[in-house]
Amino acid sequence: MFALIAALTLYMALAPVQPALSVGDYRPHFSRQVHLTLAADRPDTIRQVPIKKDANRLGIETSAKAAIIIDWQTAQPLLEENADTPQPIASLTKLVTALVVLERGPEWGKMLTMLPADQQIGDIPLLLPGEAFTIEDLFNLSLIASSNDAAAALARSTGLPADKFVEEMNAMAAAIGMDGASFVEPTGLDPLNLATARDVALLVRKALSAPDIKKTVAKRSYDFTAPNGDRRHVDSTDQLLDSFLSRAPYVFLGGKTGYLDEAGYCFGAAAENAGGDKVVAVVLGAENKDDRFREVKRLIYWAFDAYEWPARVPN
Repeated sequence: MFALIAALTLYMALAPVQPALSVGDYRPHFSRQVHLTLAADRPDTIRQVPIKKDANRLGIETSAKAAIIIDWQTAQPLLEENADTPQPIASLTKLVTALVVLERGPEWGKMLTMLPADQQIGDIPLLLPGEAFTIEDLFNLSLIASSNDAAAALARSTGLPADKFVEEMNAMAAAIGMDGASFVEPTGLDPLNLATARDVALLVRKALSAPDIKKTVAKRSYDFTAPNGDRRHVDSTDQLLDSFLSRAPYVFLGGKTGYLDEAGYCFGAAAENAGGDKVVAVVLGAENKDDRFREVKRLIYWAFDAYEWPARVPN
């Protein structure tokens, strides 16, 4: 035993002294050559915020209850007026309905028979109970002609009970970031379908990012065949399809109208300039049909004239 103790004592005396371990010694060590790039540092994810050319330049006045224009890529507001007050948005609601339908993978060629329950107030009777139409017809009529009957039938085509469809509408709105929005039915006829102008701008951007919606709202009219063989025709409610925003140097990306007594005249749309910069403009509660289109045109023109977009980082 004495020999073992003596040996241990000699080993400890001759062994090199080890410094005490610090907390840092327990952390994993990485090579200095390794660089982990954050997503925000990658060129393809960098977003350039538009800059006002003249900081002292004033905005434009609006007679609407609320208005906003945002940069498409960053959602940066370029001009806003009462943009965070929830209010009825009428048939702009149909964009949420369309997004929910798309999420469930519609069978475009499937026929759906119209029911008496699909008939809504405020519609020209294009779709009669007992008549059958394709899901594609209903989708087009809902967004181009803003048909309430078509929107009601379109929601029913998903097979979801009415309350479950509304749940999905509100879940969709939350996913988009529409923090001030709430929906109670799919057509927009109920004034309890509420959202802010900022919410609607995010909704328009999301909807126009869906190819099926974008190509639909770009149509100036739509023709379809009734079961009895009659050809029926509807025109788009969007008057900006024939405006200067549809001609060079601009590209009109599409929009959606809405009207209720409680909501006034509403409109949301997006456009692109020759440099590829995009903006979204929304007007809620305009005084008349012409004002909603006029004010959205003015907002878009003003934004492209007042702001410049820094050179993009190449992908």
